[in-house]
Amino acid sequence: MEAKTQSFVASKLLRAVIAKSFVEVILVCVVATLAGFTTFSPQLRGAIDVADQTRVAGWVHDPQSPAAALEVQLFIDGKFAASKLADEKREDLVQAGVTAQSNHGFNFALESLNLPGGQHSVQVYAVRAAGANKTLLPITTVPPTFRVSR
Repeated sequence: MEAKTQSFVASKLLRAVIAKSFVEVILVCVVATLAGFTTFSPQLRGAIDVADQTRVAGWVHDPQSPAAALEVQLFIDGKFAASKLADEKREDLVQAGVTAQSNHGFNFALESLNLPGGQHSVQVYAVRAAGANKTLLPITTVPPTFRVSR
């Protein structure tokens, strides 16, 4: 009889340990997901509207912070070129229903960069503060290209 009781207790203990482990895995997944969503906004919206030898222009908007103008960084051919706030007025964004605030545009003038002739790729990243660090979030998935004629 005692062997049955010990077996029953061991079986209940095993089930409790498995249930506890399952709850811990779910908790870790929830915490990791929440941390990911606060660091990397899947809702970040934006576009590069113009990319040519004179300028790179577009817009970026974070629905979680609708009034905030985000910092954006310009990279040409994978190298940092400039940084600024995306705070220029874009009334077309309000008219299209993208945002209620129009201060989400950016415009980088490229004349001062003296780019060499040829094909160049461009990417603009929105800067997201993540504690003491900063995270760069690309505005577009496929970087546009443009040609500089010299």
